Amino acid sequence: MPPPLPRRRFLRQLALGAAVAPFVGCASRDEGLEVGVIADPQYADLPDRGTRAYRASVAKLGSAVEHFNSRPLDFCVNLGDTIDREWRSYDAILAPLAASRHRWEHVLGNHDFALLDGEKTRVDARLGVTARYRYFDRPGFRFVVLDTGAVSTYASLAGTEERQAAVAELARVKARKLPQAQDWNGAVGPKQLAWFEGVAADASRRGRKVVVFAHHPVAPVGAYDVWDATEVLAALGRHRNVVAWFNGHHHAGGFAQVEGLPCVTFHGMVETPDRNAFATARFLSDRVILTGHGRESSRELIFRV
Repeated sequence: MPPPLPRRRFLRQLALGAAVAPFVGCASRDEGLEVGVIADPQYADLPDRGTRAYRASVAKLGSAVEHFNSRPLDFCVNLGDTIDREWRSYDAILAPLAASRHRWEHVLGNHDFALLDGEKTRVDARLGVTARYRYFDRPGFRFVVLDTGAVSTYASLAGTEERQAAVAELARVKARKLPQAQDWNGAVGPKQLAWFEGVAADASRRGRKVVVFAHHPVAPVGAYDVWDATEVLAALGRHRNVVAWFNGHHHAGGFAQVEGLPCVTFHGMVETPDRNAFATARFLSDRVILTGHGRESSRELIFRV
């Protein structure tokens, strides 16, 4: 175990806005609740392309499930892009989950809709998603799943009002010259954002901290963010009981802190032919301890107050 940080260095890190404390090992198994986390398996029956090893994701997910099964987890979460393309890809990549002894929550990503229009309407049922944005409570916490593609060109159907609205929104984002003005991104949208604020406010009244699971990041500013990142961050800032934002989408991973809120981008499982990427997250009253495996980093994130 490393020695504690000298006080001067500790204060300097605080001044720089660093919410990441040095990782010093797991808490007792009897403390808090523990969750398994994966992002972007993005399976397809395709040869490797660049850094992406599509076929290897089946074995990688199997290894993650095996590890998760050895832990007393409360549930597991998949942060989106279960497949890269083609409906038949779901059969292969979901097969390892049949061996899981834990419940899985699936976030919807952009590649999950890289399908024919007639197939897009079946994605929710295939993944067991009862609502694209939803929440569930655990002692002391409320876990919220957001649909960051609620307004998007990829999840909407051709010729619908939803597609027209998404095309118009993307044009507005492009006109603002924002880096996230890409068709692989989407927006939370005002309707869902109003719902989220109500859910967060209710959680606060009940003394619960809120953890958000999403596919797209909201920070730092970049080409992978949700289109309406500014509006989402403003909402997060209005609810101090929101203590963490977990997302996938950007396979390189990343971390940002906004007004004390830790925002973690988890590494894409599809990257590299032989190194996995997954984590467990132990939620305590004042922090979350991430234990990374493979390319995923281990971190200790202090909740804002």
